[in-house]
Amino acid sequence: MNNIHFIGIGGTGMSGLAKICLEKGINVTGSDIKNSETVQKLRNLGANIKIGHEKLPEGTTLVVYSTAVSEDNSEVFDAKEKNIPLWHRSDILRYLANDKIVYGVAGAHGKTTTTTMLAEIFVRGERNPSIAAGGKLVFEGANGKYDTKGEILIAELDESDGSFLKIDVDTAIITNIDDDHLDYYSTKENIDMAFAEFIKNVSGKLIVNGNDKTIMKLLKDRTDYITFGFKDCDYTLGEIFVQNYRNTAKVYYKGEYIGIINIPLPGVHNLLNALGALALARDKKIPDDVIFKALSIFQGVGRRFEIIGLKKGRTIVDDYAHHPKEIEALLIGAKSFGYKRVISIFQPHRYSRTKQLYDEFIRVLNNSDICIVNKIYSAGEAEIEGINSENLAKDIGGIYIEKFNDIVEYILENSNEEDLILTIGAGDICEVGKMILESL
Repeated sequence: MNNIHFIGIGGTGMSGLAKICLEKGINVTGSDIKNSETVQKLRNLGANIKIGHEKLPEGTTLVVYSTAVSEDNSEVFDAKEKNIPLWHRSDILRYLANDKIVYGVAGAHGKTTTTTMLAEIFVRGERNPSIAAGGKLVFEGANGKYDTKGEILIAELDESDGSFLKIDVDTAIITNIDDDHLDYYSTKENIDMAFAEFIKNVSGKLIVNGNDKTIMKLLKDRTDYITFGFKDCDYTLGEIFVQNYRNTAKVYYKGEYIGIINIPLPGVHNLLNALGALALARDKKIPDDVIFKALSIFQGVGRRFEIIGLKKGRTIVDDYAHHPKEIEALLIGAKSFGYKRVISIFQPHRYSRTKQLYDEFIRVLNNSDICIVNKIYSAGEAEIEGINSENLAKDIGGIYIEKFNDIVEYILENSNEEDLILTIGAGDICEVGKMILESL
């Protein structure tokens, strides 16, 4: 276990786990298809990283891969040839969690934001948590953090490939359950069954969205849970309003007013994320003043309504939303901030998801004033006949633009002051926002 190699070390989840290993004193090597700021930060911490996939470094004792890595990867092949153990990233998370009490965050949408809000609260509350998140913690500048002084690990748990069932969880937040990742589960029933097993496996308390009917149905055999939501829950939100680009709501516990959530993120969905984090933090006896202060100074998370820059009256924001419900919440929230126009630059993620949710994508993207659709980011999937961005753009009434440079050119010619320019998707569309900022 003293020489761990990460394939795709610059990836969202992998980089955080690699950083935790480095901070634990483990020797880390890795590979990735391209250089990046994340890769360079890991190098600065001591990781030996090469660009491209070839042979494994001498002395490698364990290889870590993610679902995105194919079985014909040369380094996977090399590990098998040399009988070096191959672990999925969830296996290394389970190993890193062995000596910690795990507070996990699961759900179809809102996991990363809720995880980072929870992390911010526990850091401000001086609980010294270790953290494994699916997005960059702005206050940490990375996706992960290992703290030798604390006994807690706050972990985002990935349901996309069923791997969230591998982790022993003490306390869990479940944000919602939805019909995402059907490429893995095939049916909504299979998704529900996976969450039912997850619920059964949580050894301690559950903090759940009480307005999610599926979650409440799956809780039928449990009594040790706390609910949060808009109504008929232990924790509820009231009197929601937007002021000075901040989202605000009063919080009630069993009908009694306890304080005000005030966050710099748009949308009621983000208030709900904050409420879930608050509920768990209160259950762990973190004082209310610490919780509300931490949420008020929450610095956000990479690729979740991340402000790339403001220039010439335009605001450029990037968001990871890739499911219609996430996009709908994003656009409604963005419009509540009072921009003159919202220009969406959407990159569909996976052919299978685009096909399965095609009509929903059309419906929600119509909330944009202008919608540019970029080529589908395949994430390794084969093309599906008839499923393409040209057709999607046409059916939305938007504009199909394939090349990033051409998108930038269109924005330079057609955007105005007070416009919000919003890049949307789980692929590499985030690069466009940076290009626009540099070109304005």
